[in-house]
Amino acid sequence: MRMDLGKISGKRQYQFVEKFNYIREAGTEGEKKASDEILRYLREIGLTAVTEEFEFSAYEITEARLKVIQPYEKEYRVTGYKRCGNTPENGIEAPFLYIENGDEISLSYAKGKIVMVNGLVKKEIYQKLVSHGAVGFITMSGTPIDEGEDLEPAGSSLRGVKESPVQGVNLHYKDAVELVERGASRVSLKLQQKQVTRSSRNIIARIKGLDKEEEILTLSAHYDSVPQGPGAYDNMSGAAIIMELARYFAENPPRRTLEFIWFGAEEAGLCGSQAYVKAHELELPRHRFNMNVDLAGQLIGGTVIGVTAEAPVCQMLSYMMHEAGMGVSFKNDVWGSDSNTFAWKGIPAMTLNRDGFGMHTRYDTIELISPCSLKRSADILLYIAESLAEAKVFPFRREVPEDMKNRLEIYFEE
Repeated sequence: MRMDLGKISGKRQYQFVEKFNYIREAGTEGEKKASDEILRYLREIGLTAVTEEFEFSAYEITEARLKVIQPYEKEYRVTGYKRCGNTPENGIEAPFLYIENGDEISLSYAKGKIVMVNGLVKKEIYQKLVSHGAVGFITMSGTPIDEGEDLEPAGSSLRGVKESPVQGVNLHYKDAVELVERGASRVSLKLQQKQVTRSSRNIIARIKGLDKEEEILTLSAHYDSVPQGPGAYDNMSGAAIIMELARYFAENPPRRTLEFIWFGAEEAGLCGSQAYVKAHELELPRHRFNMNVDLAGQLIGGTVIGVTAEAPVCQMLSYMMHEAGMGVSFKNDVWGSDSNTFAWKGIPAMTLNRDGFGMHTRYDTIELISPCSLKRSADILLYIAESLAEAKVFPFRREVPEDMKNRLEIYFEE
């Protein structure tokens, strides 16, 4: 195999990430500015790219309020849960109950109450709140040592539910402590939001295979960020790794066709990858494997490859890493990133992931990114991509296990 890891530059990837030190929330001017910059980089390395625009639904909170009524009166700063509907215009007032982790005993007392839960609410606990008759919910984020800007509660979104009869808000950990310490017994909660349509776009560059053009391997990463921070770790570092491999393969054309995709609106619910598989539906039978990167670039941490495919795929990739002497952990499971979308359509997929700090916060900046870590992750992905692109016979089946397919159907059923 011709692989030359010396052509992979961590410094060049770091300089790429530096160019995007701004917020790139899906559907905003920041995201569009980033897509234009990615297109410029692709032209620099001699690749022709196309953009595919798509629309997606977003939710804007117009009002979110939480007030303790008894035994004291105080209004707290909160953020509303997107995608969980609206309370009546005047809000709701009900007894307050702290149910900690949402155990079944505590939930048995939730009927008719506004309940507070540790952490953030996801689909499973939300369904329990609804089934036990809670009329509203409060969650918490942050830590007891936060000060200043960090006292702002995190934004939250409810996903994966078709109906949302119960509304909720999120407040900071310190305020949650105060509610419990002061014995809050009755609260009022109000949430109003509106659904809007926004536009984003995917950026796609294709390098045709030299003698197996009909077989397609995709390398992907999302380039949007959450509104809380500039997303160097999540996921402009991933976008840089994909760009570095695009540069490499532009100079070293592969046997199989490689497609490089920078997805928009991932943070809005994998919207970019869903738009991609819809737009390319007739071509999907040619796709053999998706290699996605999401979270990369921090020096201290562990590298994990989440493989959503049959177990032998995970075993084969593990063998490759042993052969290359590159330390990686593997998880053969459904993964919460754009690789899910490919697996949902029956295409084996993986996500390369690096443990790190600051995801979805204002701390997710270039200062925490390491050129050395970027190079190492790019080397790992190159080893896998070139091994598969150059194989005489593709080494595994185009199959996703039924249990994973079933879980993905539930994941995307909204």
